[in-house]
Amino acid sequence: MSRREEKRAKIEENRRLKQIQDDQRLNKNHVKSKIDDHLSLNVPPLSNNQSYLNEFDWIRVRLIQDYFTEAVKLNEITGILSYPSTQSITTTLELFHMPIHITSMRLISYIKQLNEFQQLNQEDQVYLIKLNLLTLCFFHLIFIYDPRTDLYYEPNTKDPHFSGKDLNKILNKQFHIEMKQLRNDIIDIFQLDDIVIKLFLLIFIFSNQITLNQSSECALIDINVLDIFKAQNIFIDLAFKYCLNQYGFRKTSVLFSRYIYKIMKIQQLVDEVKYTIDTYIDTRQLSSLMQCLLT
Repeated sequence: MSRREEKRAKIEENRRLKQIQDDQRLNKNHVKSKIDDHLSLNVPPLSNNQSYLNEFDWIRVRLIQDYFTEAVKLNEITGILSYPSTQSITTTLELFHMPIHITSMRLISYIKQLNEFQQLNQEDQVYLIKLNLLTLCFFHLIFIYDPRTDLYYEPNTKDPHFSGKDLNKILNKQFHIEMKQLRNDIIDIFQLDDIVIKLFLLIFIFSNQITLNQSSECALIDINVLDIFKAQNIFIDLAFKYCLNQYGFRKTSVLFSRYIYKIMKIQQLVDEVKYTIDTYIDTRQLSSLMQCLLT
């Protein structure tokens, strides 16, 4: 990214922050109270009006959520049945043509809005997408799964439902069972706290070389490790402070380590799928993006 583009990105980021601040002043509400109202958790904040996050931190938290909402709007599903229909998936090829592909497009749009991602050079951006995006797709899918109906569905969209039974049949029964168990474990940890989920998603996208079956193409790329680490550390810091604010130090320390372990377990399962994917499909029939993520 050139200096001019970097400056333009920074100006746009500042504009968004100022707009949010102006909106909040007009509504005469404190930023923290607005965020607390948005949370689904019934966890009280620290006493004596203390907070581990300052006003700018809360703005960043809100932006992270807004970015995802915008990414979903920019990538609506077209050409197939819409809500409340259930879209049948009968082959692994269809799995990567539909739910995985649309999730990947939304996640890319989400990540590209981040100033921290924009500031990386293009080679580093491509490297991180190729290395981590597929795992993030499955990470996201487990949070749009409803065990009561055995359906996958992106909330607040016109997306069709996708049946868990279909995924069970076409990919790997054990994979589906383990992913559901991981979902239950993570929900048990954070009770589906949407903010924590989004923050750990961002932590993971900036992760470097933790995949088990890293492609030789990725391994040969000369990346800027320090730039990637600095970007990731921003979200680690924000996530840790948010958890401290909501859960306290003792619980946060335990929950943080467990959450990271669960994400690494998802990485392992997805790596196993990548390693054996040629058994299921001819990847040449997939989009160039899916081919890139699976090789």
